[in-house]
Parts: sequence; structure tokens; C-alpha cells
Amino acid sequence: MMKRIILIFTLLFTICYSSVYAQRIRVACVGNSITYGVGIPDREHKCYPADLGNLLGDKYEVRNFGNSGTTLLMKGDHPYMKTQTFNDALDFN
Repeated sequence: MMKRIILIFTLLFTICYSSVYAQRIRVACVGNSITYGVGIPDREHKCYPADLGNLLGDKYEVRNFGNSGTTLLMKGDHPYMKTQTFNDALDFN
């Protein structure tokens, strides 16, 4: 009976431990056209957020939230914080 309890405890611990540490760390790359990758052929795979994701490896989930033509200044022509891309980055956590 004791062996069975230890086995069940070990299995539960392993399941809980692996589910907690299996989550990837999220990295949101925010910015303007440089982050977005304007003018880069195959930008989905060759922009700097994609390169960063490759460098960091599988334990990280890197996403590109660049928005061309925006500024990080709230008083600028097209503030990044007023875009849907900004809201998407926040939703990404």
C-alpha cells in the first residue's frame, strides 16, 4: 500500500511539475517599421524578432508586434499605444 501511495505521489508531482515548467516564456517585440521588418524579403522568418526567437530557443515564444509608421510618443502623429497592435501585444501578456 505504501509503495502505491509513493508511486501516485510521484506521478502527481511529475505531472504538476512538468505542466508548470512546460510553459514557454513570452517575449513581445514592440516598435515601428524596424521591428515589423519593412523591406525585408521573407520578413516573417528574417526580421529581428524571428532571429531573436531562433536564438532564444524553444523555451521562449517570441512574437513580432511591430507597427510601421508608429511612434512611442503619445503626442506623435501615430502613437503606437493607440493601435490594435499595441492591444494585441498586451493580450499576449
